[in-house]
Amino acid sequence: MAAMELQTQLESRLDQAGLLPYLDRTESRFLDLEDDFFVELVARDSTKLPEFGRIADAVKSENPKVKTLVRAHWEIQNIGQPVQAYDIPGTGAPRMAVLYPVDLRSGQGTQRIWVEVTTLASMAFEYYKVNERDAVREFVVEQLSRGGASYWDPERSPHRLEINGDRAEYIASRKSRASRQ
Repeated sequence: MAAMELQTQLESRLDQAGLLPYLDRTESRFLDLEDDFFVELVARDSTKLPEFGRIADAVKSENPKVKTLVRAHWEIQNIGQPVQAYDIPGTGAPRMAVLYPVDLRSGQGTQRIWVEVTTLASMAFEYYKVNERDAVREFVVEQLSRGGASYWDPERSPHRLEINGDRAEYIASRKSRASRQ
């Protein structure tokens, strides 16, 4: 079986289940890894993930050489106003950070995550004249754009991401480099 055959088989099953319109073909991947196959199915609607998962599991059960990853394509809907971060579930004391609420949407599915921006990160953004809210947006987009085994799933992973001082320096340096080009 070649990767193209596997892709055709999976797309046929998705079509039979009425799910093909929800398949994000630009982000989905079908790779031939010599002895194994890797399939990354990306749904445009997170509410369809269980159905995508059942189809991927059926294909895996028929061919143990197939490794699958099923995830959703998320987009940022809104970034809210920052609030004080607290040490929860620790002491409940205020942290040297703020939290930005970020609302995500994938088709009919929605998810709220929080991005913690430490005081050192805020200081770096201010020093480099980087808009903090724009940096939060860029950071979340970057996290969501990763595919394969390193992807971040806002439904399964902790709902809090962090931008610390080092990450802020990295973001600021990328923005600075991009503005010079």
